[in-house]
Amino acid sequence: MRIGELLVQQGKLRQGDLTRSLASLPEGKRLCSYLIEQGLIDLDDGSRALGELHGVPCALAKHLEGRDPTLASMIPAELGRASCALPIGKSSKGVVVVAVRDPAPALRATLEQATKAQITMIVAPACRLEKLVADAYGDPDTGEFDIDFDTGVGDKPAIAASTPPMPDMDALDPESDRLALTDLDDVRVAKDPSQSGMIPVIGRTATPTALSSPAITVTTAIKRPAPKPMSLSAMKLELDNATTREAATDVALAYIATRWLSGLVLAVRDKTAIGYRGHGVASPESVTIPLASPSTVQRAVESRVVSVHAPVGPAQDALARALSGPVNPAAAPVLVGGRPVAVLAVGDPIQGTSDLERASADLAVLAETLGAVYERMIAR
Repeated sequence: MRIGELLVQQGKLRQGDLTRSLASLPEGKRLCSYLIEQGLIDLDDGSRALGELHGVPCALAKHLEGRDPTLASMIPAELGRASCALPIGKSSKGVVVVAVRDPAPALRATLEQATKAQITMIVAPACRLEKLVADAYGDPDTGEFDIDFDTGVGDKPAIAASTPPMPDMDALDPESDRLALTDLDDVRVAKDPSQSGMIPVIGRTATPTALSSPAITVTTAIKRPAPKPMSLSAMKLELDNATTREAATDVALAYIATRWLSGLVLAVRDKTAIGYRGHGVASPESVTIPLASPSTVQRAVESRVVSVHAPVGPAQDALARALSGPVNPAAAPVLVGGRPVAVLAVGDPIQGTSDLERASADLAVLAETLGAVYERMIAR
């Protein structure tokens, strides 16, 4: 279900208004934000609907207005701009509440690495959050890292520049358990009588805490089941809907996060594979794999097909350390015009090693689909 359909189902939006809004929706504009800006729904209703679709807590207007502006410095400006993320509260036990536009699983790991703290992500409508992020971190620098498929990787691997919206990720876990929760739904916040809703809950277990910010008060914790794997068909659909290379990479990492314990997107430049984004990897941008030395990544680049070969050597050791010591690493090249521009490297499958052949085949499909999407974007 998409955001518009959900709002109609909830009685927050009329079908006629939805139809007209879809017809007039500007290119690259998110529907929820457009509905808010047109005065067809209020911000809190839009935020609650986003929370239900994504399976995460939602940020209401009072949370954003009552944010602690001093916490913005907890993450680098580049990361805040690129991910459209803004820390807004902190618990007495150190849990950092971060408002995000796109609550992908890989983003949580990136934020936790940046803050060195446990993170609770809450989703907020782009039309409001993007303005707050711009106020906190300024406009993106023109030199921020992006993949250039004509010349390879930029000179300095860093965080990609701010991008247009990524596709809706509600296909990640359409059958997740549902709990009656509101506001910071997965950690049970104090609420006023007007707040209600059934929110799907996925991911991790929250720590019982009480936020120091007066706008948000945590009272108990809820244990949530691990997310179900994204299907290949859902992954292909989301990639087909991607509007930017960064959005497509987000989808690939979201798929990896539900199938493997760790994963890396490495950009190929000359004779080195350079870490770009990661899941379950402490510092993706610090990973470098020399392609002149034997490794699973080198074999994937040279053969142009998925590789599970794990030779002995320093390059393989570097890959194993980055992926937290997998027993069965795998790597697949992302080809554009027949040339490897990136590599997807993964650790052990979440479901165990009983079906490594299928896991490798699925990784190959992911890399092939991602390469086709990249190539399509270049041809525009």
